[in-house]
Amino acid sequence: MSRSLTTILVCLTFLSLFPQIVLIDEIPENSTGLVAVRVPLQNVLKDVSLLCLGSSGNLTLAKDVGIAVGKILKEKGVTYYVFGSFDVLRITDTDPLAKVSTSPYITAQVLSLLAEGLSTAGVVPVFSAAGEVNEQVISALITRKATYPMMVESVEKYERLKRLGYTTTLVIDTEGNVLVGKPLRFSWAYEKEIDYESLRREVLENSIVLLDRNVKKISVNDPWSGGVLVFSDEEWLLKIAQDVLDGRRAPTGRTP
Repeated sequence: MSRSLTTILVCLTFLSLFPQIVLIDEIPENSTGLVAVRVPLQNVLKDVSLLCLGSSGNLTLAKDVGIAVGKILKEKGVTYYVFGSFDVLRITDTDPLAKVSTSPYITAQVLSLLAEGLSTAGVVPVFSAAGEVNEQVISALITRKATYPMMVESVEKYERLKRLGYTTTLVIDTEGNVLVGKPLRFSWAYEKEIDYESLRREVLENSIVLLDRNVKKISVNDPWSGGVLVFSDEEWLLKIAQDVLDGRRAPTGRTP
């Protein structure tokens, strides 16, 4: 083990006694201090998952969603939002909604747009680098200059990402300990009113995917079953999906 890595490990052992950022797996009613929320995107904006955004025919909506999610969390006193994955969608995934797309480039685009929106709303975006890492996703994020703060499981994972060229101003571990940089907080907030229901409907309507017209079914949140894929079971959306399945309307989304 190199001296530099040994030094980092010693520092991590010390920091683990004093978590500097409080990680929570729910949306608080009100919070103070340096609070990071780690919940699925659809738990903040109903039915709008990462996969929903990655399946959209209008990927730029991801920035609007980032602003909306950031505004909701900022008003509850949240400083950081931990989200995303550095891996692509795989058929073996037990939770496909936690991935963006099978494409590393769409994955990077949606993650970066979400992060941009969150920043606009005054919430620090933190990419979750836990789990598998697709090197093409990393490369695409670097190309887009979207090397936002991230959360890793270990110093070793951070060292691996550094070797791939991903460096950033803040790195935390899954306990909230700061490995690189220091805790920061955005002082601004997004003051404009947002019609959350109108936005979520627009996103859902732009993510109606024709997977296989020969399969006569509507699949809700299941990208592998064929037919027409949608991301909510609300009646208004299912009616549109049926029209797509019957050939009366064109699909709006892209195969994830």
